[in-house]
Amino acid sequence: MFPALNMELEIVRTVFENPVNDVYVCTDTLKDTGVFYTLVSIHDPGCRKTVTEKLNRSRLFFSNRDFLGSFIYENRLNLVFRYYHENLLSLLGGVYLAEFADCKRAALGLIAACAECGAGADMGMLLLDDRNINITRDGEIQFNYFLDFSKLQPGMEESRYLRRTAEKVFGILELNYKGKYESPDSYPGDLRLFYMRMTTTGFLSMGHMISAVRNMPDKLVETRGLLWWFRSRFRRVRGFLFRNSMTAFLTVVVLVTLIYAAFQIQSRWRVRRAYESNISYYGIEYIGNVYLGDEE
Repeated sequence: MFPALNMELEIVRTVFENPVNDVYVCTDTLKDTGVFYTLVSIHDPGCRKTVTEKLNRSRLFFSNRDFLGSFIYENRLNLVFRYYHENLLSLLGGVYLAEFADCKRAALGLIAACAECGAGADMGMLLLDDRNINITRDGEIQFNYFLDFSKLQPGMEESRYLRRTAEKVFGILELNYKGKYESPDSYPGDLRLFYMRMTTTGFLSMGHMISAVRNMPDKLVETRGLLWWFRSRFRRVRGFLFRNSMTAFLTVVVLVTLIYAAFQIQSRWRVRRAYESNISYYGIEYIGNVYLGDEE
């Protein structure tokens, strides 16, 4: 039980525990509302000092609507956030984001969530872990705040954080195209340009990233002709055969055997049928002095 912030937080689930911090899902026993909270409990002295300084000086999570507050309890620094149901983007993105327009909205939502969470570069990198990014049926992005401070890298460069955010955004945008093309270099124009910028010059700010996504059309124009279709299918089949060479060899052997057996059965059936349908000679034992029966 954690008495703080006008609540009495009771643990209902342990997300993980490590030498630096623990993360729990809790409920408030003082208010029977059915609302759950994420409690990040930091017990490592060095990490506790770093996060406390960020809370006091950098206003860490100050602009985050999901951050409810912090408190000290039994030599632990505890951060309390709203808990959201874990519909992970990495698992359900392809289900809820059926069209590119949906992907655009979700990508913009992720950028906005990163910009508004007030986490900074080092904390933001922790939030971009796959288990921290949820998606609702309406395509809204939400964070879990399952922060693993054992992976914290204080002083993280902003450019690395922007690159990581862009990679997550691109992962959303390419949901409906990944696997249909040989590589991102062959994606439709605007999506390819985003990828090229991400991997070369990068984005200078979240605002630049938002502008790049907003300027994309809701439906990308795909210029793929018949030759491209045959080439892409050939490459996919070639890649499959290369990865599954033994399975492909055994499959070919079985198919050849079955085809040969079917051919033999059909041939014998035709000969038998022709013999039985020959009414001129069927049942006759002699033609002149020639005996047509079986010799003993």
